[in-house]
Amino acid sequence: MGARARSACSDASLLPKEVGARLRQLRLEAGLTQTDVALRMCRPGPSGKSYVCQIERGYMPGLTFNAVMDFLNACGADVTAIEDIFDAYTSRPPIPEERTRRQVAEAAVGLPLHKQGRVERYDLRHKPVTGKPETLEQERDRRVREAKGQARAIRWERRLHFMFNDVLNEMGVGCDVPQATHLKAFGRKVFATLRRTRETRLVWREKAMSKLDTWAVSHELPPEPFAHMKQAVIVVFAEMERKGELD
Repeated sequence: MGARARSACSDASLLPKEVGARLRQLRLEAGLTQTDVALRMCRPGPSGKSYVCQIERGYMPGLTFNAVMDFLNACGADVTAIEDIFDAYTSRPPIPEERTRRQVAEAAVGLPLHKQGRVERYDLRHKPVTGKPETLEQERDRRVREAKGQARAIRWERRLHFMFNDVLNEMGVGCDVPQATHLKAFGRKVFATLRRTRETRLVWREKAMSKLDTWAVSHELPPEPFAHMKQAVIVVFAEMERKGELD
């Protein structure tokens, strides 16, 4: 059985297992054995006890409402004894939606908690207008892809943040001065250019990178610190690429 089939079986058996555990609890509270319940359900013999055992363990994909009611009656209980389980189950998001949200959360594992929340909030709030109709499966696949992309972007930003601070300290530039703001903005621009031209021909990348050399002049700033920042970003980008952090 494939992974998808096993997952589907696990999802399908979620409710019967919860109901089965409650039914077992009710049987024990009534002071009854599995054989006693089987007899009261008109299922004598070893097969009846096995039937009751299967119900309690949630191993019956075809568990019917009638079977549950018969079990409850055998224990002297009624449907109110399990209605909280049904209420909780029906108030939850559909199982495929729960699976998608779990995958979104898994994409953000390793990030600080407030950053993990940022990925999950983006997933719930972002409603792209693509102009193309999506099936529910396509929408869920896209949401997981976007969550992974958001998590990667946050990891890149954190890596750049620490690198920027190191470079500023090395150059003796305070983090709260205007020049530091310009240098960080320039560093992000270098990183974005490197990432955008990652799969292009070398000559095109070099042309795009050379255009950045005029950035400091256009902002009437000394070019030396920006050249230093550019080289630092190139080194970090190459290291991230080597480690597979950009994929």
